[in-house]
Amino acid sequence: MKKTISILILMLMVSMAANAQEPFAKQFKGREGFACVTIGKAAMKMMSSRGKLGREGFGGKLNIGNFADKIDRLEIVAASTPEASYELLAACHKWIESDDFESVIDVDEQGQQASIYAKTGGDQNIFLLLAQDKETSVIIIYGTMTLEDLQDTIGGK
Repeated sequence: MKKTISILILMLMVSMAANAQEPFAKQFKGREGFACVTIGKAAMKMMSSRGKLGREGFGGKLNIGNFADKIDRLEIVAASTPEASYELLAACHKWIESDDFESVIDVDEQGQQASIYAKTGGDQNIFLLLAQDKETSVIIIYGTMTLEDLQDTIGGK
């Protein structure tokens, strides 16, 4: 009986780990109204070594090249229709609430909203950057980076 319980607990732990690693973007991939991009660790290293990991936004240059070696995966999902935006927002908020993400930054300026949520403290940290204006988009960063790394990246220091 102990062996059966041990096996069931092990299977549950493996199942939970597999679900934690499932890409958020997967549920939107290939669907009308959504654009999805997933960038893995190898591509992050390649792009950071060539200086290609910067983008204008968040009030200045967002340069994740500063901590690209700490990123396991980067996912971007953009919704281009009102229906898709609503669905993406609902999925994000459901995930944020069910996994106890912490609200880090919330900005609402002239109809543009941007929020950053964090789930830290485990083997892998997750940062969710949610932006809304005419379209809705989310950037999810998985890895060992810290809140301080993210702060440095968006111009905090």
